[in-house]
Amino acid sequence: MHTGSTDNIQTIERAFQALETISRTGPVNFTELHKELNLNKASLSRIVNTLISIGYIEKNKQSGELYLTLKAYEVGISAVQNNNQISLINSTLVDLRNETGLISQFSIEDNNELICLQSISLENSVFSVHTSVGKRTPLYSASAGKAILATYSNSEIMEKWKSFDVRPITTNTHTDIQSLLKDINEIRQRGYALDIEENDYGLFCVGAVIMNQSRKPIGAISVSGSSMTPETEKHLGKIVTQAARRLSNLLGYTL
Repeated sequence: MHTGSTDNIQTIERAFQALETISRTGPVNFTELHKELNLNKASLSRIVNTLISIGYIEKNKQSGELYLTLKAYEVGISAVQNNNQISLINSTLVDLRNETGLISQFSIEDNNELICLQSISLENSVFSVHTSVGKRTPLYSASAGKAILATYSNSEIMEKWKSFDVRPITTNTHTDIQSLLKDINEIRQRGYALDIEENDYGLFCVGAVIMNQSRKPIGAISVSGSSMTPETEKHLGKIVTQAARRLSNLLGYTL
């Protein structure tokens, strides 16, 4: 009796899955998109053609690749700009960048991954961070991701681990749960997380979680550089932790 409405809902869900896949992977051809989504080819073709007709994706006539348009980008930007927390977060990131002389970022957890929402870079810097705005990173390999994970119980982390696509991004990446849990315990004790070339060689990061008035993590801030001594780690850890606490307090978090 409700078959029509159910089909419409499924079509909408699949359209968003297509958009999210292209956002995550970058330009893909139809065959690659079909492989990612494992949908009926005829149904996926209708979805793709609809998204093209309404302006959310375009197709390269030479390569056949599908990519997001500025219209899709505008929707995401509007969501960010309408969030009244963003101005406080941006101000914190600018202060962090100025105080440390490093790239500062704000990232959130999304579908068991870390997604970078804002990055404040250095002027005239030759150093660039692998994770740019909109890019996704495993929670278990990034300082911001591990800072967020540390707010969960060990049993919750173990459940999340089952859904992770665990792989050794570098030789320093956690690839077993016990190694990660040991790191998480150290994060809880010192108040900040580290990424020592776990996500990219030559990349060192310090991150701390941001909490809201409901005592829930809304994301994490981090700073990134190309080297880190033990002394630098402690210095940056103190700065990032203090900045995270100030921002959390401004967002209504209380102990």
